[in-house]
Amino acid sequence: MRALPQKFWIVPPVLIGIAALFAATMIKSGPQPATREERAAKVRVIKVSKLDVVPHVSGYGAAQPGRVWSAVAEVAGPIVWVSPNLENGKQIAAGEEVLRIDEASYRLNRAQIDAQMRASEIKDKTTAASLAIAERDLKLLRDDYARKKELAAKGAVSKTSLEAAERQMLSGETQVQNLKNNLAVNAADREVLASQYALAELDLSHTLITAPFDVRITQVNADLAQYASKGQTLFQGDGTDMAEVEAQFPIGSLRPLIAGRQIAQGGTPSALSPMQGALGLDATIRLNAGTHTVEWPAKVTRVSGTIDAATQSVGIVASVADPYQQASPGQRPPLVRGTFVEVKLQGAPIEGQLAVPAEAVRQGKVYVVGEDNRLVIQPVEVAFTQAGFSVLSKGLKPGSLLVVSDLVPAIAGMLLDPVEDKKTKMKLVADATGQQPDPSKRQKQ
Repeated sequence: MRALPQKFWIVPPVLIGIAALFAATMIKSGPQPATREERAAKVRVIKVSKLDVVPHVSGYGAAQPGRVWSAVAEVAGPIVWVSPNLENGKQIAAGEEVLRIDEASYRLNRAQIDAQMRASEIKDKTTAASLAIAERDLKLLRDDYARKKELAAKGAVSKTSLEAAERQMLSGETQVQNLKNNLAVNAADREVLASQYALAELDLSHTLITAPFDVRITQVNADLAQYASKGQTLFQGDGTDMAEVEAQFPIGSLRPLIAGRQIAQGGTPSALSPMQGALGLDATIRLNAGTHTVEWPAKVTRVSGTIDAATQSVGIVASVADPYQQASPGQRPPLVRGTFVEVKLQGAPIEGQLAVPAEAVRQGKVYVVGEDNRLVIQPVEVAFTQAGFSVLSKGLKPGSLLVVSDLVPAIAGMLLDPVEDKKTKMKLVADATGQQPDPSKRQKQ
């Protein structure tokens, strides 16, 4: 039997493969539908409730004394005495003597003027006595002239004798008038001397410098035996009865505080300027002392007269009365010049407001947990925003579950797994009401 060619043995496997492929396409079933399980996004939520919102805003500035005393020498001379309290940092009470300038030359000047006044008085007495004699002499001359005039009319006295009597009378009148003029000039001179004497007394009083109010010495430029020139600043001191802090606040941040105060007083918000409305706000000055925070109750005393064009902020000046008397070693330092502090302005409470965390409002919308734990993207209107919270006027109801965590991507209708965020809720209440949360309650949660 003749052997088959080698190429023939390749054909059967090829035919078998083609048949297998054909059979596989015949018995292949259609694709089975895959079951996909929807996964819920875990989010932090808080329940929205009405709060009595206390609008507040903080600014920062450096403390300055309410009054500054620059002791300027009003007279010149060597310094003959200084108080032992005239040192940088020491306090001096009102009325306490601080420095004395040599008064010898000013006493001599006053004595000289006093002597001139006494001489003027003696001159007045002698002039007055001479005037009395001259007036009696003038009376005699006038009587003599009148008698000779009658005799001349009868032809008993010559015209020459009458003219001589008239000249003597006129001479007497001139003498009386000169004496009266001397008295008037002396009176004017005494007025000049009196003013010079008062000026000398004033210069003498200026040789002693006393504190006009309670001060804390901050700078000393003079010492014992030095020569003080007129107009020279001898030392400077800060008043201790009041401290002031001028802090900068954006104009828009003040309007909720002002409007809230008007609503609390039973009125309606009006277009008060920050200058007008800020004067009624409560203020607190706070200092971070490292281990603790020190607070001073303050009063808004005035508002800066200009607005910063670059930042659109206005300076509010808050003052603290008797900051040194409130000081306590180790606990409350005095509010001295240059202390950098926070000024917190607080308005009246606004009752029944819907407050939410400021970061929960995203481009005018909030995320809310709806029915079946589905995401609802709700548009809202913001009445105002303060540090840490926003007050909503429309778009949200009390009791809604507000999403406070970031949700990316946020798709309306997506399934959510809400978890209550008690910490954020406590912070919101503290920010909105101005009340610090109770630490004991925080530990229990």
